[in-house]
Amino acid sequence: MAGAFSHDALLLIGHGSTRYPDAGRMLHVHADSLRCEFADVGVGLLNGTPSAAEALAALGSRTTHVVPFFMEDGYFTRIAVPRALVGGGNLRFHPPIGTHPGMAGLIESRIDRVLAGRGPAEIILVGHGSARSPGRRTALHDHAERLGARVAFLEEAPLLADALTDAQGPLVAVLGIFAGEGGHVRDDLPALIAAARDRLGDGLVDLGSVGDEAGLAALILDQVVRTRT
Repeated sequence: MAGAFSHDALLLIGHGSTRYPDAGRMLHVHADSLRCEFADVGVGLLNGTPSAAEALAALGSRTTHVVPFFMEDGYFTRIAVPRALVGGGNLRFHPPIGTHPGMAGLIESRIDRVLAGRGPAEIILVGHGSARSPGRRTALHDHAERLGARVAFLEEAPLLADALTDAQGPLVAVLGIFAGEGGHVRDDLPALIAAARDRLGDGLVDLGSVGDEAGLAALILDQVVRTRT
């Protein structure tokens, strides 16, 4: 039975991956946990199936709340997602999940849970970054500032490889701030952590990626509630 939005639909849009067809796996998990709040819930991908347009068509003509499952507000959320849904009817666009003010608390909870009292650690939060337009202020900077953590990127300075070289320990924890499970999460991030482990040993803790946090479903719903007008 639908809850707060019993006559509306929710559409979650993720990036997807041409290399990994299941890169949007967690998006479906979060969508399933929100079905009790909406008349219907769909998942669409910019790269993969179902496409954003196909997922929207399956929801019918009801009012549809669109939440981009991205960690930053940039080209994909401002241009690519709306473009993929052009002519889709009564759509209400909401900010991407990564910009929700509750993200810092969710990140902190994951850090505390995984470290489980191992002591104070140097925390490095890793984002995608942009080689084309580096240096802009991002949601990642805001979350890191609230948590007293360092920021590193895969595609712009400060690069994660350099941050790991500079890290002194004795305990260093790395958390990826990624929504999907594409090449950055499965290939790039693990490779950089493995390369740094020779120096840091057991003092280097891989916290994974925040995209699989169960608490993201609550933030998705709250993103709709907060910005529905």
